[in-house]
Amino acid sequence: MGFFKDVATAFKPSNIAKGIEAARNPPSQAEIDAMVAQLSPEDRAKYEQNMAQVERGRQEARESYAQAKAIEDRHRVLDGPAGRYLHGSSMDLMGDPDEVEAKLQADGVFAFRKELKEKRKGEFKEGLRQSFGVQEVKQIKDPAERAQVAGAERAARDAARAPYLAPVRAEVQISRIATRGRTQLAELLTHLYEHGLAAHPDKVFGVYRVPDRISGPLTPHSEQGRVVEWDIVSEPLPPGARPDPTDAPLVATSFRGDEQWVARHYGQPSVLDEDLALAYCLHAGIAPERCVGLARISEFRSVQGGGEDHDPIRSLVKGVVAIHPQGEDGAFARMRAAAPLDLPADVGGPAGVQVEVLNWEAIGRAVHLKIMEPPPVPSPFPYLPATPQELLRSYLDIVGLRAADCYSAQATVDDPRALVQGGLFTTNLGPKQPCADGKPRMRTHGCQHVVLVYRDRAEYAAGRERWDRYMAEALQANLRNGLGLRPTVAAQDDLGGIPFKPLRAALRVAEAIDRLDDWGAETVPPYRYCWPAAETTIL
Repeated sequence: MGFFKDVATAFKPSNIAKGIEAARNPPSQAEIDAMVAQLSPEDRAKYEQNMAQVERGRQEARESYAQAKAIEDRHRVLDGPAGRYLHGSSMDLMGDPDEVEAKLQADGVFAFRKELKEKRKGEFKEGLRQSFGVQEVKQIKDPAERAQVAGAERAARDAARAPYLAPVRAEVQISRIATRGRTQLAELLTHLYEHGLAAHPDKVFGVYRVPDRISGPLTPHSEQGRVVEWDIVSEPLPPGARPDPTDAPLVATSFRGDEQWVARHYGQPSVLDEDLALAYCLHAGIAPERCVGLARISEFRSVQGGGEDHDPIRSLVKGVVAIHPQGEDGAFARMRAAAPLDLPADVGGPAGVQVEVLNWEAIGRAVHLKIMEPPPVPSPFPYLPATPQELLRSYLDIVGLRAADCYSAQATVDDPRALVQGGLFTTNLGPKQPCADGKPRMRTHGCQHVVLVYRDRAEYAAGRERWDRYMAEALQANLRNGLGLRPTVAAQDDLGGIPFKPLRAALRVAEAIDRLDDWGAETVPPYRYCWPAAETTIL
């Protein structure tokens, strides 16, 4: 009966009211101290023992919070309204354990819960809209009105960017050309020559294959006959610049991603495409003023023979090219003969060179959910860039880069992800959009990263400080987060822990026999330029 009596006492209306009142208006520290002072020595010893345990729990909570906050700070790309939409509420919303405890003591449980609920209001609805591919804002259909609203949003972003601009900066032009997949590099080199840029590589920031798939539903398995666009990022040419028959022709020195150019052991960082192309330029003595660009060669198509009847279109980086005037004096042949190379894993680039990679994919997921359609107007988050090209131009203008110092400036892709539309009930079809040759076609926007490689200067270090402030204050973002650059080389099977090398070889033969059904299927290397890994010999 004692148990039921205790329960009945606990649920007496007067005791429930007291408990609710205590939650709403917790006792002050002075009141707690007064109650403790009235305890017997035995009860006080128990109280102090319990409080010591509580303090240990508080310390563990602080340590756990600090670890979780450090993980969030490394991986969270966007803050502000777009960050809440994309990642959910930040841990800063609730505060650290000490702040939570102080709020509970000052305001009570109910007031704290009400405040937190108000801050998180609408999150479930936002997540539901994302799941079904519903735009955050109603879209304008009239073309004239769309252009007017988009222009006003861009003007507001330009005004917000103005305080961060470099005091001295180059004029940036981005020209887009249409080529065919089968002949895209040859057509690009011809265009650069015919428009006088081949004779002025010091005026080119970079060139890149536009990371969009055009007319994907027509030939999902191939881009050979499809339109493939390239962007040329440059400064204006000198007046009267024209091609000259004596100009040194440009060449594209290429490195295939499925070839082992660099030695990497298990546990070491893999290779960024620009690492290898930059190493070539440094080895060949190609300064940035002689380099037109380091461009990833990507394809947007389904993987052939993958065992699925309807494999989606994927972004596949097949390699990288360095575009420069002819006459590199055999540097490529020497590198080929010395491969696999012992290439240092310089996270930020070798001495005197800066490699900057920015996360466009996170911005794109916030401002451009439906990748088969044009960028939305109005934008759901108009303070963020609407396109990768706007982000690229912003970096150039804020850091104040000059084309003569740039090896590369590109919007590009990285991992072989499927290009599928956002939302459960959306299709992988979209309206026709303008192309560089003037003909509208269906388009899938696929950019992941904006990459810049440039010779560093003191004024560029100051420019990066301005860029960091712009990211934090105007964009409310850290675009260096969430990139997954140079992932650690790991074994693709479970055989790495077997110490006896002949046994590992035998087991791999057995695995190959088990995969007979997959013969003829296209394979995508897990790491470009450094696969297979250079195993350490274990006897």
